[in-house]
Order: sequence, then C-alpha cells, then structure tokens
Amino acid sequence: MAYNLTDEVAFFTQLAATRVSALAHIEPARILHGVSQARTRSRYGVYAQCHALRFKHGEREMLTRSWKFVWPEIRVRGQEMLYYITYFLPRFLDQAPVDRLKTLLHELYHISPKFNGDLRRFGGRNEFHSAEFHRDVDKLAELTQREVDLERFQFLKFNFEELHQRHGGVVGNKLKRFAPRRVKLDKPVAKAPARPPANAALEPTQRTMF
Repeated sequence: MAYNLTDEVAFFTQLAATRVSALAHIEPARILHGVSQARTRSRYGVYAQCHALRFKHGEREMLTRSWKFVWPEIRVRGQEMLYYITYFLPRFLDQAPVDRLKTLLHELYHISPKFNGDLRRFGGRNEFHSAEFHRDVDKLAELTQREVDLERFQFLKFNFEELHQRHGGVVGNKLKRFAPRRVKLDKPVAKAPARPPANAALEPTQRTMF
C-alpha cells in the first residue's frame, strides 16, 4: 500500500501540539495538509508552505477602495479550517531527516499564537520572519526531539526513493485552488488600501500519487 504522507504529517502535528508546549495553541483538526509536485528535483527551492485562511488579526473580511474580500467557511468533516500546509514532493522528502523535521516545525511556527486563521507576525520590515525566527525553530526542534517519539514517523526516517521502494508510492491530499470571494462596493472607501495582500487558500479534493 502506498505511503500516505499527509495522514502521517497530520498525526505528527496532533502529537506535537499535545506534547510540545510551544505548539499547544495549535488545533490540529483545523489544519489541512496537502502535497504538490515540485517543478524540479533540485534541492534548492520551496520545501513547504503554510497559508492562512483569514486576513490580518483573523478577520474574515477585508476592504480595499473598491472591493470587499470575504473568506468563505471551509469545512472538512464538520470542522472549519483555518490553515493549510503544502509539502512539495519529492523535494520535501529529499532533505536530511533533521531538516524535514525543521521544515515542518518552521511551517507550524508560522501559525499565529492566537490560532485565529492569521499568521504569526513580528515587528520590523519583514513581519513574517523576525531575526530570531530560525533560532526559535531550532529550539523547537530540540524540544520536539525530546518530547515526541520521532522513530514512529517514516517520513522522518526515509527519503522519497526509500519510501517509494518500501510502499510502492507516496500519496497525499491533492489541493485545488481557492480564493476569497470578491464583492464590488457601491461606494469607494477612501482610506482603504488599493489592493489586498497576496493570500489564497486550497481545498482538498483527492489524493495524488508520486
């Protein structure tokens, strides 16, 4: 049977949120996990991405001068989703095991401490990555290695080719493009920004094999 990466990553997230204090604010059942094929096999590029399903401060709506953007409710098995994380294959699994762990924790650390659908934000020029961000992720990895039995997770032991040989394939949730609904305003809002921030969501539809 093919190895299901997204199911295993979701189980890891559940354990980590239960056992690692820095991740205790996370509600695993409200996070979607999906896979996408990397454009090249190069080890250089994006390994994974965490996306919010709300605007800043967890707001469902955002105004620009001429438009209102509204996030719809995205529900899976009755639960409203607030985040999704995409893993790019095979690149994510081609990393060294410790780097796979740090990549996953890096994306989980992007989730707001308020778990309100927004990303963690910092002061300064780059509000999504502070000077201490990577140092914090390294500390989080050390704590996770102490609190979670990592040996039970095959994606932290075997690379893409090894998993393919052991299971005959690697599968995961394939995610379809989704975006906030745009509503034209009757009257322009003078003090609103001209454009919305780049932000999109994905909705799970099927599994895909690599």
